[in-house]
Formats: sequence, C-alpha cells, structure tokens
Amino acid sequence: MKRYTSTLLILLMTSPAALAASVSATSTSVKKLDNSAGLSLDNVGISLSNTFATDIKTPNAANKSMVNTTALTISYKLDSTTKLTLSTIYDKDLENDREGLIRDPKIGLSKSFGKLNKYLSAAASTSAKIPLSKSSRITTSLQTGLSLAGSLTYDASEHILRDLSITYAPAAIVNFHKYRVTTAGSSNTQYTLSNTLALNYGLTDIVSLSASGTYYRNFDYTGHTKDFFGIEQTASFVLPQNFSLSVGHATGGSALAVNGRESNVSLFDRNLSSYFLNIGFSY
Repeated sequence: MKRYTSTLLILLMTSPAALAASVSATSTSVKKLDNSAGLSLDNVGISLSNTFATDIKTPNAANKSMVNTTALTISYKLDSTTKLTLSTIYDKDLENDREGLIRDPKIGLSKSFGKLNKYLSAAASTSAKIPLSKSSRITTSLQTGLSLAGSLTYDASEHILRDLSITYAPAAIVNFHKYRVTTAGSSNTQYTLSNTLALNYGLTDIVSLSASGTYYRNFDYTGHTKDFFGIEQTASFVLPQNFSLSVGHATGGSALAVNGRESNVSLFDRNLSSYFLNIGFSY
C-alpha cells in the first residue's frame, strides 16, 4: 500500500507542476508539451476560494473564534469524466495568537459515471494525504491517510420539486501512523466512516440554496469510537468572470451529550454554530 501511494504521489506531483510552469512559456514550448507528452493546458483547472467564518460570541469573549481559510485546488482532466487533483488549505486564526496553519495537502482522483438512468447519477473519488503539517509530522506521526468516497444524486425535479436534487455520499478514511498515540498520549484515529445527505435547490439561474448533514464515526487504535455531526445551510450566487459567492451557517461537534447516551445533534447551538462568507474563483 505504501509503495502504491508513493508512486501515485509522484505522478500527481510532477504532471501538474510541469503544466503550471508552462503557463508562462512561449507558444512553441506549449505546443511541444501538447505533442510530445500528450498533455494540454486546456485540461488544467484551478480553483481558489477564501472563507471567513465567525461564531456569534461577543468580540471580547475568551473563547471567541474567527478564522480565515484559503483553499487551492489544481486539477488535470484526463478525459471527460476523470480528473487528477492536488489541493491544499491554509487556516489563519484571527483571534488569540493569530497563528497560521497549513493543512496536509491531498492528491486525488475523481470520476463521474454520469446518469445511471433518467433520475440517478453517480460519482466516486479517492485521495491520499501528504503529511506536511506540523500536527501530522510531530503530534500524530501521520504517514498518510487514504480516503474513498462515492455519491449518488437523485434529480427530484419531476417527483418532488423542480430544480431540486438530493445527494447521498458515503465515505471511508484509513490513516497510517508511525505511532498509535499522539505526543499528548491520546490514541490516534485509525478509521473514519461518514454519511452525508445533501439537498440542493436552484432558486434562479444564479442563486441556489443547499442544506447538508453529515454523521461520522472515528475509530482509534484501541477500538474506541467517537461520533460527530456537521450541519450546514448555504445560499450560493454565481458571479461574472468565473467568480462565486456563498453565505451560510454551519454547526457541528460531538454527536453525543456528555453522559454518552443522549443526542447532542442540533440545527443551531450558540456554542458550536458559526457563520461564513466564501468567495471563490475557478478556471
């Protein structure tokens, strides 16, 4: 498994890098790239987004949270249904010590299977983490994390509501650590299983509304489990020149109350909820 991951990493890291470097090259070198390597700059995609999120606590609250998150994804289209991707995320804390953290980059492969019938369409993706963050290298000793996800989308326009779609997306993650415990002495997460249900409604040609809920379970190396949830409601707007804008509310946390029996899942929680503004660009 480790050898396969390393080989895939090399393939995904070198090809997008060569394509990105050739953007500023002359037309002759671009033509040479297309002809000799069978690659085309037309198949390269770039997605950049910036999200500002804050909770509703007062500005002088001791545990006030404000974070700015920047995400970059570079993709290469292998064919009309398959893409290679390289993505990374940078978080900047706007409170407390204002520390900036880079999450582990991910390399991935996604494929759309198109319509299975008149109402259903399917897709699948897989990815691998590159443990570059301080947390992964030092705290958790992560070597890599492999994920596999699928999605099944139902077009409910005819049976429920026009321009409404419903997506179910299960996912599984397996992590590989050098040590089973963190430097703090807690057990690392070995597996994660999740299920997501999302509704998307096209209000107009430029405005869409969505709501999603995710329930996931972490398994550590000792066999213990922890359940978590995440809920989000979003209004998205299509802007000119490949830009997009979205605003929304999100909440999430432990799925069980402190007593370990009662549910802690709620649509809104003053201590867990946050509001966000996202501006994105895709090419």
